[in-house]
Amino acid sequence: MTRIFRLLPFLFALSLPAQADPGPETFPGATIVESSQRDVSRYRLVLSELKHQQGDTFGETERRINGTLQRTLYDLPNGISLTEVVNYYRQQLSGQHVLYQCAGIDCGSSHFWANDVFGIARLVSRDKDQAYMVTTRSNGDRNELNLVYVSLRGGRQSKVLVDTLNTKDPLLAGANVRSEVRHALAASSGWLPGMVINNGTLDTQASAGLIEELQAVSASARQRLSLVVHCYEGARMADTLACSETLAKQLRSVLGDRYQVMAGGALIPPPDAASRTGLWFVFWPGR
Repeated sequence: MTRIFRLLPFLFALSLPAQADPGPETFPGATIVESSQRDVSRYRLVLSELKHQQGDTFGETERRINGTLQRTLYDLPNGISLTEVVNYYRQQLSGQHVLYQCAGIDCGSSHFWANDVFGIARLVSRDKDQAYMVTTRSNGDRNELNLVYVSLRGGRQSKVLVDTLNTKDPLLAGANVRSEVRHALAASSGWLPGMVINNGTLDTQASAGLIEELQAVSASARQRLSLVVHCYEGARMADTLACSETLAKQLRSVLGDRYQVMAGGALIPPPDAASRTGLWFVFWPGR
């Protein structure tokens, strides 16, 4: 009988429904205002700067996502700065891929974020006192999406909203990635978006937008275009070089002999603080 009672908590735990990932840890000194978990459809995911057209405000790149949403709204302690809160959550989410981030007036209208995107009027602040960040990582057969919106409200109680969404939906449509790659290639050099790495391996399906756009580059442009893979995994240069060589080889096998793909070994700063890999491109001057 004693053995049966010992098993009861374990059996009870097995019977509970699976919970969504709790997301980043609570900011020190913050208190929970409200928290909920629910299934959502057509969750509004903004992945770009805002655009205004005919009296309407919207993100130039938006997605509608289905999944399970864990939402937590916090009151922040008094006397903190926007930079302090943003840096904390960047550190919390440093192992994830950053889809989009902004701070201050670069985020546009705080009323848009508070009312149109999140539906929480208490998040309205002065435009210079807000920040927004979206990150993602693979979670088995699902994508885990983390959104953080910070609102410092002057003399009123400052707040931070943390949404963690688990979804099977792709987070970046191929057409959007292709557009971003095409825009990046208009410069002479820079970082290319869309290279997705899972468990140290190039995910060709998730990287389809990047691969398709590179394959569409004209023959004359390809002759001047070099691609350099930079891996930021590992504590030693030998580790980063080995990682970069592996990924460069995988990318070469996909693109064929039409491209020169080299390994850079993280010899330049990453595109952002959360990056574990990056794809740099250079157009050499024509003769």
